[in-house]
Amino acid sequence: MTAPARSRATAFTFRLPEFLLAAIPTLLMLLEIWVFDDPDLRLARSVPAITAGVSLGFLRSHPFGAYLANAASILALIALGHPSDFYQWTNLIAILVAARQVELPRALIVLGLGLGGVAFYFFRFPDEGPPALVGVILAIWAATWFAGRAQFARDREAESKREHDQTRVELAARQAQLALEEERSRIARELHDIIGHSVNVMVVHAGAGRGALETNPAAAAQSLETIAATGRKALSDLDRMLDVLHGEAERSPLPGLGQLDDLCRSVEGTGVSVDLFMTGDLESVPSSLGVTGFRIVQEALTNVIKHAAAKQVSVEVAIEDWLSITVIDDGVGGPTQPGRGLRGIEERVNLHGGTVSFGDHPGGGFELRCRLPLKAPS
Repeated sequence: MTAPARSRATAFTFRLPEFLLAAIPTLLMLLEIWVFDDPDLRLARSVPAITAGVSLGFLRSHPFGAYLANAASILALIALGHPSDFYQWTNLIAILVAARQVELPRALIVLGLGLGGVAFYFFRFPDEGPPALVGVILAIWAATWFAGRAQFARDREAESKREHDQTRVELAARQAQLALEEERSRIARELHDIIGHSVNVMVVHAGAGRGALETNPAAAAQSLETIAATGRKALSDLDRMLDVLHGEAERSPLPGLGQLDDLCRSVEGTGVSVDLFMTGDLESVPSSLGVTGFRIVQEALTNVIKHAAAKQVSVEVAIEDWLSITVIDDGVGGPTQPGRGLRGIEERVNLHGGTVSFGDHPGGGFELRCRLPLKAPS
């Protein structure tokens, strides 16, 4: 376990509170030495007195080193035969601050030096007080040390809470980013399904209509009508998606399995014959699963138009405990590696806890099989 992160000064400079904390006791100790002490010992005692006082200014930035300097200076003053209350109180302040900031092994050294200094003081100056006073002073020094350790624990707890809160903020940010990426992926799939299918149908009909302008005006007119209807449907779907993204009411219901017949009819005008077989109760399919089923069939038919060169497509939808979708064409077979459309189908199926398989059909062409549970996986 590491110590709480603190701002530590690297330069030996004081802020005003630290300057006053160091200056006041230093001046008082020097005043006492130079006014009341033996003139022959003034200089020798002044050096440790200055060190004891100045060390307080570095307790914030270097607590353990400052305490050692303070304790060593006080022991020197005691050894030099200088009794004083001033340097004792500097040691008490140093104990409190150091015990609050350093780890336990160093804090125990601080406690030992503090209590040892008190004992040495009364041993060196036995006339300074009775044994009862020695016990009281030792108790005050110990209580001060424990107060510093209690504050250390509170600081550690506060730091741990800040780290925990920071971790929660970072986790929430990551979750928001993942949700955003998932939403972008969903929008990309929807756009691919809507635009990809509609554009492919329109391109095929435009080609067929251009070829029939002179030989079969009625067929050309039908192709143009299909292009217009497909375009209107694509724009309506895009408008609905934008409404959902902006949090507005949807302009039309989401497509579902009930719209598969219209979808298949829109494809037949491209020269591909589509046979749709549906069994089971459509009402038992949740709306979200119905949308997924519709998009899977839509993407499968789009792939047939774009890649399969097929003439016949069979679409089978069975509803029991599972929603089973099978799309088989009589074209040239499938790609060795799935493209964006098939990957999008895989993502949709996996989202619902289903299974998907695709590949060349034994009788020729390409085959797509999907199974999605009617109930959400637990």
